[in-house]
Amino acid sequence: MVFYGYFGKWLYVLCFLLLFGAMCDSFGIMMLLPILNFNKLEDSNNYYTEILCKTLESLGLGVSLTSLLFVIFIIFSLKGCFMFLQKGFLAYILCGFEKRIKIDFCHKYESMKYGYFVDTKIGYLNNIVTTEIARAMNCLNTYVEVLANIIFVTIYILAAFFINFKLTVIVLFVCSLLFVAMKSLARISKNMSVLISENNAETQSVLLQIIGNFKYLKATNSFKRIFDQLFVIIESGRKYNFKGRVLVAIPLSIIDPISVLLLSGLIYYNVEYKGESLSSVLILSLIFYRLFSRAFSFQAFWQKFNSLVGGIEVLRKATKVFDIQKEHTGKLKIEKFEKIIELKGISFSFSSKQVLSDINMTIPKNKSIGIVGESGAGKTTLFDIFTGLLVPQSGTVCIDGIDYREIDISAIRNLIGYVTQDAIIFNDSFANNITLWKCNFNDYRCREKIENASIMANCDTFIKETSMGYETEVGDRGIRVSGGQKQRISIAREIYRNPDIMIFDEATSALDSESEDFVQKSINAMKGQRTVVIIAHRLSTVKKCDYIYVLKNGRIVEEGNFQELCSNTNSHFFRMCEAQNLQN
Repeated sequence: MVFYGYFGKWLYVLCFLLLFGAMCDSFGIMMLLPILNFNKLEDSNNYYTEILCKTLESLGLGVSLTSLLFVIFIIFSLKGCFMFLQKGFLAYILCGFEKRIKIDFCHKYESMKYGYFVDTKIGYLNNIVTTEIARAMNCLNTYVEVLANIIFVTIYILAAFFINFKLTVIVLFVCSLLFVAMKSLARISKNMSVLISENNAETQSVLLQIIGNFKYLKATNSFKRIFDQLFVIIESGRKYNFKGRVLVAIPLSIIDPISVLLLSGLIYYNVEYKGESLSSVLILSLIFYRLFSRAFSFQAFWQKFNSLVGGIEVLRKATKVFDIQKEHTGKLKIEKFEKIIELKGISFSFSSKQVLSDINMTIPKNKSIGIVGESGAGKTTLFDIFTGLLVPQSGTVCIDGIDYREIDISAIRNLIGYVTQDAIIFNDSFANNITLWKCNFNDYRCREKIENASIMANCDTFIKETSMGYETEVGDRGIRVSGGQKQRISIAREIYRNPDIMIFDEATSALDSESEDFVQKSINAMKGQRTVVIIAHRLSTVKKCDYIYVLKNGRIVEEGNFQELCSNTNSHFFRMCEAQNLQN
């Protein structure tokens, strides 16, 4: 049922092609019997030979060596066609399925709850798309091989029954004993496959941390300590993979010896003791050889299937978890922010830790709002609730009087521009970083819009000074530009998007004075033209805001404009100003 869920009705088409391929193969082998006994066809009392001769005569071909060879050629040609169609069709649906499931998981990542993402290892999420889907595809391909072997074995058994019923029963009994003896290998392989999948996720998690923190590790020569952790995981992976491959190799290594032993005994018994003709025994032996090969191949592929089934298990579990952790959203679409955003009685906690308590806040359209507080005051959590990344345990967030829960959350996010403390930069050109690949820089209108956004963000000058201007590559995570330049590129990106609301989350906290000045000029230029929300602990950033909320221990303790708050010498805000040597 699992594979039917993946393949759908195409599974029946595959079975049909495999069935006809197996039938052609069996008929082709059985055609050798009348050829080997061609000189004795008239004296033959073999039921199969009699039917074949009558069929050829009814078709007007006559019983001759030429007609027999011609029929064999046609049968094996048909077998080749069916097998080619089966392989080609399987490749088509597997490649299509791999594409579909990768896209499906990308959409699942997009729609997962932010809280679940925070609690999940990045290596696990990366491992699913980069490794486990490929293992699952290999597993599906192996499953089809298992299916093919079952169909071929069934057809060979029917052909063997047709030639010698009693002997076929004896051979099947011996094969059954061998399969029972190797049954435990399949169970061990399946368990080993799950361990390999878990090990892959752990390896990717540590590798991503090494790559993400490469500069620090390199500068402080700290690779050894994290490598010690990684190498332990790699060694565990080596052991699991070694055991898995050995388990797969066992049935493959015994196919030929056991097949030859059984066939030798079969030929010796029938020719020496029962006095049957060598030709009829050879044909039966050939069918049994094909039967043994397919039967043991079935066992080998079943072992391989179990060694890969961990990929399927990971996808099944991940699909179930992602469906549970899917972000809930309303259906109402909004295109504009008209009047006001209100946060009413918002409370939020992580486990037993209360982060926000009874937050009440209003954000009017085209006003600049500052949210300040010391580290741990709950500023970023408030932003996460504001953008719908987190859902408050109590209270409501409304935009123009409409509860967030009634609105399609993606429509709300389309209205929001977001600049973080750690600038988001992609390994591409300046132009594509600003547009997020929305248009082609060579297009005049696109280029003009990019340049206008860059001028407003104060980054046009330094971009044009680079070797290829807007088409210059910035490197992985913007390694070729400074922190302040990355921040200005991030602002240009949001200006290019032209959202109704701009949020700056500690956007200047990690910058030097000169870079902060450039960013501050960009922020000030937006005042009155769009709604601006500035989250900061550096108070100079919010000095020109229309209204400021002061957070402390998850509560709003003060609110007002900068002059009012700073003039109150008993206020918490005043003490923050003194600590930062900031005067009214």
